[in-house]
Amino acid sequence: MERREVLWEQLHKKGLSDAEIEQRIQQKLDEVGGLLTEEGALAIIANELGIVEEQEYLRIGDLVEGMSNVNVVGRVLGYTEPREFQRNDGSKGAVTNVILADKTGKTALTLWDHEVRMTERIQRGDILKIVDGITREGTRGVQIHLGRGKLILNPEDDPRIDEIPSLSRLSTRPSQRRSIAELEDGQKFCEIRATIAKLYAIRFYDACPDCFKRVEFKNNVFYCSNCKKKVDKRRIMIFEAGLDDCTGFIRASFFDKKAEDMLSIKTSEAYYKVKDLVNKGYDLRSAQRHYITSHHLSLLGQEILVSGDVSYNEYTGLTLNAREIKELDILEECYALLEGSA
Repeated sequence: MERREVLWEQLHKKGLSDAEIEQRIQQKLDEVGGLLTEEGALAIIANELGIVEEQEYLRIGDLVEGMSNVNVVGRVLGYTEPREFQRNDGSKGAVTNVILADKTGKTALTLWDHEVRMTERIQRGDILKIVDGITREGTRGVQIHLGRGKLILNPEDDPRIDEIPSLSRLSTRPSQRRSIAELEDGQKFCEIRATIAKLYAIRFYDACPDCFKRVEFKNNVFYCSNCKKKVDKRRIMIFEAGLDDCTGFIRASFFDKKAEDMLSIKTSEAYYKVKDLVNKGYDLRSAQRHYITSHHLSLLGQEILVSGDVSYNEYTGLTLNAREIKELDILEECYALLEGSA
């Protein structure tokens, strides 16, 4: 019996009719803007009703924030250089992210402290199996944390291994070139060639250095409600611009390092320039806009290649959340036009 059928039968035993199940599935799909399969939605509904299932069929593309007992398998594309930091109590910690992929998508496995040593045995191309992990929202989507779970290197008995693409296929997965008119909510790995037609503003927020969620300042310390701990804040810069390619217009959001790359300025330097304007009498929003128009007006009219994921916000409409900014290679673009792919 397929996983979908098993879950459906278990939900029937909980007293749900077919119509009620279909309705709940649609509600889950609507909540995440289509970034979930029906099978993934069924799994979440079952979990909410206390149904414990064997999750050997879970794929990376099914992951959403807040899941527990996560069991997934993926191929290692690489990992970040371990970063050491000092906690508020003076103790030292370390963190690294292992990038995993299967045929349905990519995710990051975040390893902490003693877990970081596992990367000494992990190589690109290896298969990792996470058993009883948990998921949290990160800067680039859902990330996996081990929690009390465990990690198995190159398992041999999981049927999902055979369906995971090779390292070369996963590593060379190209972003799909689209026109702005073709962009829709939920699309990933979209690349557009467009002109910077509008500069909105920059803004800053104090973030948790681990999950990048906004932190609160209370009792003279910074506290992350997502990680549920005191943290040393990290200042994040976000730059937003309007892009036009003659087929349409879309707002693009550049986060953290991508914002620094676009503006050719460090976050701390931009922050204090905006702060100086506030000290001169500007309100915060006006200062953020004035800074952009005073220092980065030369960006207008520049043509860029940017790839990322598309999301919808009821206030700003469709937004392209930038993953990568590329230099425009005119010769390469000409070849692409001749081949009919640009």
